[in-house]
Amino acid sequence: MNDDEKSQPRFTIVLPDGQVARVPLEVLEQHVDPAARACHGNGPPRPSEPEEDDVVAHHLAADPATGTSDWHTDYEYGDCTYTDSVGFAQQIQAWHRHPLGTEYTELYEGR
Repeated sequence: MNDDEKSQPRFTIVLPDGQVARVPLEVLEQHVDPAARACHGNGPPRPSEPEEDDVVAHHLAADPATGTSDWHTDYEYGDCTYTDSVGFAQQIQAWHRHPLGTEYTELYEGR
């Protein structure tokens, strides 16, 4: 690692396939979506916003602008409940999303 790489803050991000990416902050900031909110582990609140928690199990989160609840449709890593192939409810930590905007959960299974 050169001196420039050592001085730049980097963030370690666990990827769905078990690999780990080390990403400089300046690269992450290029992908900021001001309207996006994470449903799993929102992190510290922005200075202008109050701290929020998930509303109920399965991480149905409230949209702060409208007050309505919304399921995350992007893949996020966190607790999720899904029905396995035998019909039993399973609760795990996994990359998942709710593509239909309902409790239905789709697990990320790779590319």
